[in-house]
Amino acid sequence: MPDEFAFLVSHDLKEPLAGIRGYCEILLEDYQDKLDADGRRRLDALIQMCDRLGASIDSLLRYCRVGKVERPAAEVDLNCVVEDVLQTFRPRIDSRHASVRVVGRLPVVKGDAVLIGEVMANLVSNGLKFNESEGPRVEIGCVPGQVPVIYVRDNGIGIAREHHEEIFTIFRRLHSRRAYEGSGAGLTIVRKIVESHGGRVWLESEPGRGTTFYFTLGPATSDATSPKPSAKPPHWGRPSGRRSGRGAGKR
Repeated sequence: MPDEFAFLVSHDLKEPLAGIRGYCEILLEDYQDKLDADGRRRLDALIQMCDRLGASIDSLLRYCRVGKVERPAAEVDLNCVVEDVLQTFRPRIDSRHASVRVVGRLPVVKGDAVLIGEVMANLVSNGLKFNESEGPRVEIGCVPGQVPVIYVRDNGIGIAREHHEEIFTIFRRLHSRRAYEGSGAGLTIVRKIVESHGGRVWLESEPGRGTTFYFTLGPATSDATSPKPSAKPPHWGRPSGRRSGRGAGKR
């Protein structure tokens, strides 16, 4: 659907949705003495469904807006972008007893710092979310080359090869919301942002062996498939000589 139409439809949907949610809250508050446990449970479920639909609408709007805000390309220090992202994730990192580290120095690229921050936030969030280990680990680094390749890898549940392309489809989920929250739009937004910067995004993953996302932020490659880095990321636990300051997670 055209982006403008999606924007108008999404905007018009949010107002009645907020009204439905508001009436549910009023019923729970004003009629709690007249409702049995089953009635309260059903109203709670309605509120959760409203929140879920609202999140999906917001994701659709973000997807439509990517590439629509025309800002001149500026130099973006990825180290600063990642530090800001990890500062936002600090409570979540601490509550999961997770480790999030940056290996070496990240490059300075041309682009939009806000949109690139959205890419990093989505990939770090997925590394923490889709992770059942007692000590989740996420590592961010760069494989140098003619076009630097940024990677974000985790020790999470992994993704079967047959789903590597499917996960970039908007609202496509491989797991139930009960298992893992989210709208299913995050990776679609990641791909759209990366491609709007002339780059590509791809992944290496196997079930039970974690996932490594790679992306470039630069001129489009002439390779018909994915640009391949000239070297692999360092092994887990290799000293980096640098931690991400306030954003570094606990071990």
